Amino acid sequence: MLTLYEHPFALYCQKVLIALNEQGVAYDVLEEQRDFDRAELAELWPPASIPVLRDGDQVIGETSIIIEYVAGARLVPSLEARKWDRLCDLYVSDAVQAIVVDTIEERFDERAVAQARGRLDMAYGMLEAQLTQHEFLAGGTFTIADCAAAPGLFYALAIQPWDEGTHPQLTRYYRALAQRPSFAKVITDARRHRHLFPLPWPADFDRYH
Repeated sequence: MLTLYEHPFALYCQKVLIALNEQGVAYDVLEEQRDFDRAELAELWPPASIPVLRDGDQVIGETSIIIEYVAGARLVPSLEARKWDRLCDLYVSDAVQAIVVDTIEERFDERAVAQARGRLDMAYGMLEAQLTQHEFLAGGTFTIADCAAAPGLFYALAIQPWDEGTHPQLTRYYRALAQRPSFAKVITDARRHRHLFPLPWPADFDRYH
C-alpha cells in the first residue's frame, strides 16, 4: 500500500493528490501536524519537504517524480507535458508561494512581491496563448501539466486574479479544472483549512468551485 505524507492545504501536495485521484490509486494518508511533524519526516526524507510517497522500502520525494512513479506515461506522456508541468511550478506555484511566504514571515519585501506578481502575469499570458490552441496544457488530454496548473491557479486566483476579459481561454480552462472530480475533491478536502491562508479571500472566490 502506498502512503502519502502530506497536508491537504499545501499547494504542492494538492498537485500529487490530483494525480492520485485521476489514477484511482489506493493509498493511505498521513497528515502533517496530525500524524507527523517535519522532524519525524526528516528521518524518512532528509529534506523534510512534503509531499513524500512511501511504497514499501521506496521513498519518493518531489511532486513530478511522485506523479511519474505512480502514473508513468498515463500522466507524463511527452516532453510537452513535462515542459508545462515545469512552467506551472516555476512561474505560477512558486510565484504564489513567494507572495504567501512574504506575508507569513512579515518580510514586506515590496520588490520581491512585485517580481512574483510579474511572473504570474507573464504566466497568465503564456497559458492563455497555449490554451487558445489546446483543451489542456499539453494537448488534448489531461496530464501532469494540468495537475500542476490546477492548485497553482487556485491560490493565484485569490492573490492576483487574471483578467477574465483578456484571458478567456484561461478562464474556460480553470472553470473546467475546478469541476473535474479529481480537483474538486482536493478543493473540498482542503476547505476546512482555509483559515490558514494569511491573505484575504476575495468575496467571489468560489464562483468556479
